[in-house]
Amino acid sequence: MFEQSILGLDVGSWSVKFAELRAGLRDAHFVRFEELILPDAASPEELEATVQLFAQQRSLPLDYLVTALDTRVITQRHLRFPFTGARRVIPAIDFEIDEELPVDVEDVVTAHDMVRLRRDQTDVLVLIAAREELERYLASMHRMEFEPQHIDAEGAVLANLTRFFGLEEVPRLVLDIGHEKTNLCLLVDGHPIALRRIPVAGAHLTRALAADRGWSPSEAQDQKHEQGVFERGSTKPLTGGVRDVLDRLSRETLRSMQSVVGDPSDPLSPAEVLLVGGSARLPQLDAYLAERIGLPCRVLGPPADESGEIDPIYGEIAVPAFAQAMALGLRSARTEAVTDIDFRTGEFAHQPDLAGMRSQLQITALLFGALMLLWALSAGVRTFVAEHDARAREAVIASIHDQLFPGQPIDGDPLAALESRARETRELAAHLGVTATGSSALELVREISTRAPAALDVQLDDLRITGRTVTARGHGRDTTTIEQFKAALARVPEFSDVQIANVARDPRRGGRMGFTLNVRLPEGS
Repeated sequence: MFEQSILGLDVGSWSVKFAELRAGLRDAHFVRFEELILPDAASPEELEATVQLFAQQRSLPLDYLVTALDTRVITQRHLRFPFTGARRVIPAIDFEIDEELPVDVEDVVTAHDMVRLRRDQTDVLVLIAAREELERYLASMHRMEFEPQHIDAEGAVLANLTRFFGLEEVPRLVLDIGHEKTNLCLLVDGHPIALRRIPVAGAHLTRALAADRGWSPSEAQDQKHEQGVFERGSTKPLTGGVRDVLDRLSRETLRSMQSVVGDPSDPLSPAEVLLVGGSARLPQLDAYLAERIGLPCRVLGPPADESGEIDPIYGEIAVPAFAQAMALGLRSARTEAVTDIDFRTGEFAHQPDLAGMRSQLQITALLFGALMLLWALSAGVRTFVAEHDARAREAVIASIHDQLFPGQPIDGDPLAALESRARETRELAAHLGVTATGSSALELVREISTRAPAALDVQLDDLRITGRTVTARGHGRDTTTIEQFKAALARVPEFSDVQIANVARDPRRGGRMGFTLNVRLPEGS
């Protein structure tokens, strides 16, 4: 779910390679590889038409395309700053580059990638391309009806292989040995900090073989692919010309590495040389370079999962030859991308073509319309049911009102009319002294008088009723009489509690005993 197809496009001098990646929120995996061998001696227009037709015939997904500028049109700078933090480093990059450029800064487009090597050190690889070269490259892409979302740099983009292939553990020198050139990239913590183009590669070995053995280019090519360029079972070059080409390649590799490393004790020193590219597959080439460079050297192999299993899809291709196409696809994968290098910035920034998404937008619009229709229908049904229930409740309340107050018309809302009648009734009851039991003050006095024998000679004054409590002041002949009076009232079923308090002799009553009577009416009565 939520997978996106990303197509890495590697345009070389021998072939064009496509790597299709399915990238999700948690992982990424390759699903397809395609290669087009370019025709010899074809014009740029013919090559563009051939590539375009190939992509159409193979139905390659071009909605999300990532490509790279050739290192022939890129200048690189390796900068080191004694501080960290993007807010400090980026302005320092602009200052350093502006000071070194032999042209106006408006005439170039820059991209960079940085890595923090120590607590107080940042290494930055800055890539610079002429504006007109980028314009020319984009025009070529447009003629092929390609619209790349990102444009990286050959060689430097190989850093995006590190997570997918598990290459982050040590500094590593990557040699991308192609047909006409070799791209060298020094990786530290998986990030590129140095990039160089060496104009020596597989085609030079083919020409050397042809010249030394008197073969045609095709015969030399077949020999190189089938038997290699070394004597069987050794690292000895077949011919002097081949030896000179390989010697130049190893010498330039060492020189490039030493220009960055300097002191052999520097922690940037690579621990391994990794070979990628079409010519990296030559038998014994890794052993030869290991001898000449003095570092372990190996060819990139297919990635394995956690259980050590290798996806069968990698058995159908030469993984080193597709390394750059794979790195271009991984560059835009959420879980695998390492670098942020992109020449599509500023005025060259990618502008999404919504016309290409028309079919997807139509489906989305239809689904959204259906959802809104269902929501409207649901809201209508809920409103109808609520109104029906409200009308039914109003009819029931109106019926109750007619039963309680027959002959009295309802003005407006039945519930409001019923509440008004109840409020008026409560106010009238309070005015008349009706208790919570429905009895009036006169009825309570009558009940008390009936229960109290006349012989007790007890009189009550100032009777008050508050909710379920009856309070009165009274006086009797003596305390014995008052206690008898209390006992008589306690036998009344309607009285839950009878209390006599404040018993004292009242001089105004001729010495009779005054008291306070508190009678509690039962709950729920």
